[in-house]
Amino acid sequence: MNVLASVYACSPYDGSERAVGWNWVCELDKHHQLWVLTSKVYEKDIETYKERNPNSLLNTKFIYVDLPKYKSFWHKGYRGERIYYILWQKAALKVAEKLIKDIHFDLVHHITYVTCVLPTYMHQLGLPFLYGPVSGGENIPSIIEFPMSIKNTFIEKIRKFTQLFFQSTPNFTKTMERATLILATTEETKMFIPKKYHDKVNIFQSIVLDEHFFYPKPKEKSASICKILIAGRMIYWKGFEIAIWSSIKALENGCNVEITILGDTDDGSPSFKEYLMSLSDKYSHKIKFISKVDYHKMKEFYDEFDILLNCSLRDSGCYVVMEGMSRGLPVICIDTGGPKINTTEESAIKIKPDRLEKMIADIANGICRLVEDKELRLKMGKAARQHAMNHFVSNKRTLQMNEYYHYVVNKK
Repeated sequence: MNVLASVYACSPYDGSERAVGWNWVCELDKHHQLWVLTSKVYEKDIETYKERNPNSLLNTKFIYVDLPKYKSFWHKGYRGERIYYILWQKAALKVAEKLIKDIHFDLVHHITYVTCVLPTYMHQLGLPFLYGPVSGGENIPSIIEFPMSIKNTFIEKIRKFTQLFFQSTPNFTKTMERATLILATTEETKMFIPKKYHDKVNIFQSIVLDEHFFYPKPKEKSASICKILIAGRMIYWKGFEIAIWSSIKALENGCNVEITILGDTDDGSPSFKEYLMSLSDKYSHKIKFISKVDYHKMKEFYDEFDILLNCSLRDSGCYVVMEGMSRGLPVICIDTGGPKINTTEESAIKIKPDRLEKMIADIANGICRLVEDKELRLKMGKAARQHAMNHFVSNKRTLQMNEYYHYVVNKK
């Protein structure tokens, strides 16, 4: 098929949204002719990759959409990202409208950003329209009463206002009406979409793992001390504080563990990271921080650990959970959002959202349980890897996406 894909974020050298976009492009290229609308921000990464790999992505044409300087001079890093993204989507629509005059497309597919809270305008093209996977309905469970700074409390209120605002816009309604099929990453996002459109909503995670990430098979660990990894972007809703508090409680309960925290703030500002480090001052000999590991070295890095601890509070997907599972790590996570969808009872200790103090105690007990029971730890690790192989290996996910493509094109 000829596919027009809107992939704002797309890079071979990064994780998160950029990796989601890139991985889908690489997989869909094996089956279709792709015209990929992406941000000019990623042109250097993509063209460098193509120069180094001249026989790859032969069925894909990248179109780098940029904004005039007067519309984007203020856009640095993640500052003003949402406004920039909205303006970019409008620019991408204009480029797409020119393309469809010269090229016959079977469908248009929105891939990134993975959100239905920010707009896409691809539905205006009049083509069969596949929307997603998209997220946007996830929120921090109120029962947790998670303590936040005044700034972060304000951000959450603005976020909820944004959800309600975009949900009420004509463009949101038109997107849902005109989408032939909507793929939602979580149950929370499905419930965010008006009920009258639920008959065309499927739950389908955006995460795709390349098969190479599974091999070589991780070796069985033999170290005498259990090592726990906590990883991700250092944002308040990723739950790093809960992970640290829980780890400290596990240490105080006598667990023989070492904890490594991998991550940094989006803008490189030290304040939040310094705050997190201050929480573990007393246990600095047991809890260490690492800012960054090159993405191509992450597979080997995961293999240094025995358990993955993830306390994200409203994540739609959580790449680190699936990557860790692919390397045979059992998971301890909060049972909400993406981690809820991506894990099973056999592969993870899933902590139900509850009062903060109880959750911390439950997570600490989960840590001690896996540390003290090596047989259970290894059994859950094997189940985690098998689940990832069964459900998130790229070629299997792509076959499912191909079925969605045929459905969209043939739907009357």
